[in-house]
Amino acid sequence: MQLDTKKKGLEAIFKPWQGPIVMELFERELISAEAHKFCVEHNLGATGKGEERPISRASVINFLNSLVDLRILDYYEETAKGGLRRIYKMNLTREEFAHKIIGLFVSTLREAFPEESISFPWLKV
Repeated sequence: MQLDTKKKGLEAIFKPWQGPIVMELFERELISAEAHKFCVEHNLGATGKGEERPISRASVINFLNSLVDLRILDYYEETAKGGLRRIYKMNLTREEFAHKIIGLFVSTLREAFPEESISFPWLKV
């Protein structure tokens, strides 16, 4: 995640293809293949060198696993052809998700500016 103050909504913190996946995860559980297919069907690509190119399945898997590491998503495994597959599911409500994201950014800012954050009126923002 990276904050881009020039953008609005989820696009301010996620890449253009990541935000829609997060929103879809509020609606249903996904395996990585379904998340990748969702990107393809909705023409959510990665912009590179001035042209639109499809997002790789590996990028989708890495993104989903990073959300697991942040404890935004949970997963369970089921046996499928070729071995186990992960089924990803949102473990937060929309409100909890918003609080989690805000908390991550505030924590990072407090670590970056420990002296200044003591005197900042956090509750008045």
